Amino acid sequence: MKKILLFAIALIATLHTRITFAQTHDEMFNSVFKQEKRAYFSDNMHLKAAEFDNFWTLYNSFEKDRTDIGQQRLDLLKVYVEKYQTMSNEDADMFMKKWLAVDKKEDALRIKYYKKMKKSLGAKVAAHFLQLDDYIQTAIKFEILDELPFIGEFTH
Repeated sequence: MKKILLFAIALIATLHTRITFAQTHDEMFNSVFKQEKRAYFSDNMHLKAAEFDNFWTLYNSFEKDRTDIGQQRLDLLKVYVEKYQTMSNEDADMFMKKWLAVDKKEDALRIKYYKKMKKSLGAKVAAHFLQLDDYIQTAIKFEILDELPFIGEFTH
């Protein structure tokens, strides 16, 4: 778990500079992150041999479906970094509506894949997967939120 947390910290440390890097850098970073995440699940899922193929098929599909959500979140963070000091009430409202809509999409995706995993692998494996995924996502969100100033923080 420390490995993922350290990786999440590295993600946040590069968030500000990622805005200016070329697309190939983003692709490389995403590839390394996906490999680290996959290794984390491999180390912590404790799958039986009979579960292995089904789990990884569902995991790969889940991550593919999550790609768009992750990009939407990154795009919102880029806008936030550019505008947090000068956001109007309307900008803040628009930003939060979009942020909450992305949260809703992510929750719907997690529910969808919990059902799929539960049907294929049982509730315990599905729940374990979501717990591990939630741990990773929460660590990343915490690090992002810890690094970003609040809207209007420097205007009062």
